Amino acid sequence: MKKKPKIGLALGAGGARGLVHIGVLKVLHQNKIYPDYLAGTSMGAVIAALYAAGKTPAEIEELAKTTDWKKIVDFTVPKTGLLQGDIIEKHLRKLVENKKFYQLQTPLQIVAYNLTKNEKVIFSKGDVAKAVRASISIPGIFAPTLIGRDQYVDGMIADPTPFDVVTEMGADIVIAVDLYQRDKKVLGQEVRQIPLSKELMQKFVADELLNFRNYLFPDFWPKIILKFSHWLFDRLLYPARIIRIMAGKELPEISKVMYQSLISIANNFARERIEHANIQFKIRPTFDHLDWLDFDKVEKLTEIGEKVMQKEMPRLKRLLS
Repeated sequence: MKKKPKIGLALGAGGARGLVHIGVLKVLHQNKIYPDYLAGTSMGAVIAALYAAGKTPAEIEELAKTTDWKKIVDFTVPKTGLLQGDIIEKHLRKLVENKKFYQLQTPLQIVAYNLTKNEKVIFSKGDVAKAVRASISIPGIFAPTLIGRDQYVDGMIADPTPFDVVTEMGADIVIAVDLYQRDKKVLGQEVRQIPLSKELMQKFVADELLNFRNYLFPDFWPKIILKFSHWLFDRLLYPARIIRIMAGKELPEISKVMYQSLISIANNFARERIEHANIQFKIRPTFDHLDWLDFDKVEKLTEIGEKVMQKEMPRLKRLLS
């Protein structure tokens, strides 16, 4: 008797675009096809963990619709410091019912990046909620997640679409949902001449910014990430802007542009990896104007996932028959 092939589902990073994963799972369930192995990075780790913990795709979609994302996924860097991610972890722990990896219904592995040791890490044991928090800790926006003595950040730095992880888990058929595409260029600020009367104030703010930058991006971070983070910080949080922020005339946008820029850097890496990957299904949705912060577009993003997966169903069924 022919052995039934094992299906591995790899859910990639991408902020709100990761809600597409819900649609992919919905179509698989509608066709009574259930993944044998799961791997997730960043937002993909969130969806994968919920599913592995026993939530149905319909339940995950309802959770996404009813969750107040602004309260638990707030990417704005506050004036006094960084987001710690405690609220998100608490919410995740409740949703996955405080489960450990061995208690999950579907084998799951979660990708993060170990800043302390400068290496990719795959979590497959221990606390699921803590592992997911590590995988979604965007550098420079969320404080790195501390596990033991090591600090961890968003897994997209090392493995934005973890198809290799489900392959190593034993999958015969790999479905990789890759959310990366060409993004708009991030433009620097317009340089304008300023009145001499503001120079002393800007000098004071500049000194404070340097202290904050050194706190935000420790020297032990990988050089390439540190160099990029310093460049982006200096372009976005220059003294004149901080003065306007302090006056309440402008909201800080470093978190948004930081993430968009990290996505742009990850794009080339992700595209190169998946283009040369020997896997059966490369699910690559298009998003038009839908952005990584569009958490209120749950239905639209889920629908995109459904449509792109439905196109692949005839071929998947042939491989399974």
